[in-house]
Amino acid sequence: MKKHRVVLVDTVDPRHTKEEAIKNLHELRSLVSTYNGIDVVDIIQHRNRPDKATFIGSGKVDELIQVVENKRINIVVVNAIVNPSILFNLTKKLWDVNLEIQVWDRVDLILNIFDKHAVTTEAKLQIEIARMHHMGPRIYGLGEGYFSRQGGGLNTKGQGETNIELMKRHWREQIKAKKEQLEKISAQHLTQLERRKNNNVPSISIVGYTNAGKTSLFNLLSKKKKDVENALFVTLDSVTSKLYFPSQKMEATVSDTIGFIKDLPSSLIESFKSTLIESVHADLLLHVIDISDPEMNEKIFVVEQILKELQVKAKKTIYVFNKIDAFKGDAEKILKDVKDQYSQFSPVFISVTTNYGIEKLKTEVEKALFS
Repeated sequence: MKKHRVVLVDTVDPRHTKEEAIKNLHELRSLVSTYNGIDVVDIIQHRNRPDKATFIGSGKVDELIQVVENKRINIVVVNAIVNPSILFNLTKKLWDVNLEIQVWDRVDLILNIFDKHAVTTEAKLQIEIARMHHMGPRIYGLGEGYFSRQGGGLNTKGQGETNIELMKRHWREQIKAKKEQLEKISAQHLTQLERRKNNNVPSISIVGYTNAGKTSLFNLLSKKKKDVENALFVTLDSVTSKLYFPSQKMEATVSDTIGFIKDLPSSLIESFKSTLIESVHADLLLHVIDISDPEMNEKIFVVEQILKELQVKAKKTIYVFNKIDAFKGDAEKILKDVKDQYSQFSPVFISVTTNYGIEKLKTEVEKALFS
């Protein structure tokens, strides 16, 4: 598969060191790698706020133009969710050195990764709706200049405005049609959920930040063999299996879901509600957390905020601290801190790789569901 040559662009507070600025790009690099890209160069500018027209100042734009030309760059990624005009202005400045250049923000990159991993009709529909919400304002909000260059022939202001209105109407109709298709699939999901509820089958949903080990835990609990990769957003579709509890002579459903990530716009979360319906209606959430991640607490907060936005109201949540075998540091301290800070979530420490703590987790799950 062809490797994409990528430049990462970011602005950081002047008070931050260069090391902090580079660290801030770590997650974006992981996203680029998942998309099969090579992070060739980083362009970081210290400034109080991003430039309104081009995100970075004119001097850095000149530097970016030189990098794109000399390093044969084909994608520029801005580490933010930005106004469509910023991406267009940067693209326009880069056309002189590369007519095929693509300038994306974080959401564009995530959507392109979703495209790469989408398999089911449901996932593809969700991505199309999310892309339409994200791209619509960009296309019809750029005005006469954009359409005259792209379309070749919109020479009058009135004509340009008419075309923009037509495009807006078409865009709205397309989104409505896609949503109706997705609602039919969601209705089927709800029917299945109601059937399980009526049969008193409890449900468990595995949630967490992307790449925390959710799918590995799902495989272990369900004895399934879903693909596991060291990459972001490998799971896009909710997959459900069964977990049997011999002492209760009962079974529960367990589902794996899409991973979360910071700075997701509401429209993107809304588009994936169909996939996340298992989590929204679950009796128990297993929130999987990478205990070896230095940004563990920040990522816990991100997941909890997204669950709140989704209006998830599970009866109970268990925090599952995974990758205990990969943790480097003061183990005694981290275990004490976690127990003190998150005691209300019955924290369990596991390693899916070594099976450490799995029986303890099953005991906690059984207590939460049947006690």
